[in-house]
Amino acid sequence: MAGRGDQRWAVTLVVILVVLLGALIGVAGLRLAQMRAVPMAGVREAPATTAGDPNLEMSSDAWTHSQSQAVSDVLSRYFNAINSKNYSAWTDTVTSARAAQDPQEKWTTGYRSTKVGTIRLTRIDDAGSGRLIALVSFASTQNAQDSPDKRPQNCWRVSYTLTGDPLRIDATGPSGVLVGPCR
Repeated sequence: MAGRGDQRWAVTLVVILVVLLGALIGVAGLRLAQMRAVPMAGVREAPATTAGDPNLEMSSDAWTHSQSQAVSDVLSRYFNAINSKNYSAWTDTVTSARAAQDPQEKWTTGYRSTKVGTIRLTRIDDAGSGRLIALVSFASTQNAQDSPDKRPQNCWRVSYTLTGDPLRIDATGPSGVLVGPCR
């Protein structure tokens, strides 16, 4: 039969294990809550008739990523190229696969009346194999006939894949793009 010392030891061990398990569950829950707390909100209050400020803003979450400056730089150059209608500058920000999706004539026609603004880099995630995912929201204004949904203003949420050194925006399928009316 076990003595009182053995029983106390067993009870103490069970209490310690329960406390450790609770702490692990708590830490996992907090981490999950932090991941869910990252805003996926759309463009913040896009102006009623313009695209808004063309300068890229970065969330504090994106700012903490080790590649935030490189991502911010390539995205800023990408949107500046669209706003200035500079295909050559745009191709300097994208991979050859992405450029092949929009040859110069198609790109020029597609962006001929587009202005982009209210640009916000919300999050940067590592995707493995040297690839990054950048979550970006922005507003665009364009002639209604140039819009994918025939609206003069759209708000976008895009998941850009970036790769290479220096970073470039890779081809993105339609599942990485959400577009709709601005609020």
